[in-house]
Amino acid sequence: MLRFRSRLTQHSWRQDWPLFLVLTILAIITYIPFVFTVVNSLKSNTQFFTQFWLPVLPLHFENYERALPSMGRAILNSFSYSIPTLILSLTISGLTGYAFARYRFPGRQILFFAMLALIMIPGILLVIPMFSVIISLGWGDTIQGVVLPWTAVEIVFGTFLMRTFFETLPQEYFEAARLDGAGEMTLLFRIALPLAIPALATVGILNLLFTWNDIIWPLVSIFDSNRFPVSIGVLTFSSQYGTDYGVTFASYVIASLPLIIIFGFTSRRFMDGLAGGLSI
Repeated sequence: MLRFRSRLTQHSWRQDWPLFLVLTILAIITYIPFVFTVVNSLKSNTQFFTQFWLPVLPLHFENYERALPSMGRAILNSFSYSIPTLILSLTISGLTGYAFARYRFPGRQILFFAMLALIMIPGILLVIPMFSVIISLGWGDTIQGVVLPWTAVEIVFGTFLMRTFFETLPQEYFEAARLDGAGEMTLLFRIALPLAIPALATVGILNLLFTWNDIIWPLVSIFDSNRFPVSIGVLTFSSQYGTDYGVTFASYVIASLPLIIIFGFTSRRFMDGLAGGLSI
């Protein structure tokens, strides 16, 4: 039996080694930019220009000390914008996706495809109309002026993903629950949402990536530099008089750490949600 398994493993390796080689190369290419960022975050400007690719001694850990105060405030600002956007997007996307997937009503398909059509509109075209709206409402330089437009943009794809996921759930679950006397709210909160946790995790991570990295809308809607998120905070070490590259790269590393930690704890749910939500 052990010999058979050994031969099977060897045969599989011989058959799949081109795929393993390609995946290894892609993994290396993926990680090179982050390794390059960490290496250059420990250099002075002189070291950066004289030895661009490789580590150089001495290592300048003080770059992180200089970057941390500004980036710490920017990270807190980003969380104050991203968390409300995340909660609103998950709530609205979950409810609308469930309604489109489980209920039949007149104009259902037309309304759904009308929402999907919004994905085709380049986001940059929405900046001026959204800016006009928040200024007319007096929401310039406020949390709601950042959160609500972000939410409006994010719920379109979130609704599409949640609807697709809810449609993959077996109808027998809901029919059995109805026979036991379960109402619509029970079906939603006791059956649909617990099964949809992977899809919700996927929507949440994609939402967090968008809000954390977006630079255009915060730059347009926020006027006070003390309210800037990390996407703009990393630019504070560059000016018309020069750039401190070591501190700038250190700020990139600090800005990336929260997302890396969050994804490390939720990566399995994220992949499960993609597999289930995009299976149709």
